[in-house]
Amino acid sequence: MGGERIATPNRVRLLFLLTAVLLGLGYVAIKVGLSYIPPLLFAAFRIDIAAILLLAYVMLRTDDWRPRTRQDVIGILAGGVFFTFGSLAFLFIGLQGTTSGVAAIIYSLDPVLTIALAAFLLADERLSRFGLVGVLVALVGVGIVVQPNPSHFVSGNLLGEEYILLGVVSLAIGGILIRWSNHELAELAVAAWSMVVAAPAMHIVSIGTGESLASVEPTLTALVALLYVGVFMTAVGYSTYFMLIEDIGAVRASFVQYLIPVVASVAGWFVLSERLPPEALFGYLVIFVGFLLLNFEAVKTAVGRVRRTVEPAETQ
Repeated sequence: MGGERIATPNRVRLLFLLTAVLLGLGYVAIKVGLSYIPPLLFAAFRIDIAAILLLAYVMLRTDDWRPRTRQDVIGILAGGVFFTFGSLAFLFIGLQGTTSGVAAIIYSLDPVLTIALAAFLLADERLSRFGLVGVLVALVGVGIVVQPNPSHFVSGNLLGEEYILLGVVSLAIGGILIRWSNHELAELAVAAWSMVVAAPAMHIVSIGTGESLASVEPTLTALVALLYVGVFMTAVGYSTYFMLIEDIGAVRASFVQYLIPVVASVAGWFVLSERLPPEALFGYLVIFVGFLLLNFEAVKTAVGRVRRTVEPAETQ
């Protein structure tokens, strides 16, 4: 490992903004690429590229990248099946039927859902009264955005937003199972190995559903979209997000999830002339309020810290 990094305010702001832009633009790149590449094959190509780059990065930059224990293997398998395969399969399929901004808004439920599931599934996690209210409020928000129909889930005839909601559930379950595994690997190493597991599975399912290379339109636009999603959204974006977590902690870093939909919505409007429905914007705000309630103590501490910084300056 190299020398210890110092989390300066400028570094944190740069990582925060860079992560939001890289991931937000990624939703638009996926939407663009889906016009040329079938969804599961597109997801498989994304994982192929990111797996190679991320694994090479962790091999060069970290000491604990090799899976050595049973817990490491469990964490990698959980990440491969749920965190990577399930979430990306549903996301790419769902984006065929909705906009980039709406997809990013639905994915902003992930921090809330992860904490809520942790409270039920992990012995050392508990929800406060504010936390429980926050989860309920966030679920109301996602209901406003998705407007799920239970009959669609029974029949399997899902809409785009409903597929993406399943992707968020899979992502949250994967995150919980990775924590439950008590692995000893670096978090980015788990993400890299998870992609190694998920890549062949995604190719197999893609072939099984009738997708093939013959259905790919090899245009420059398709290539740019694929490279952006594989390199910048995933390999680079995941790296900056994990750096942000190392610098300021998972709770504060998860605030970036609420800037990503802004980037995705603006870019979707600019590139694809997408319009964000009013109910999606309202639902997004409700989800964000739920997140704030869920992390009430952390938000209260952060606000107090800002006040202590501002007040002395005002008195001068």
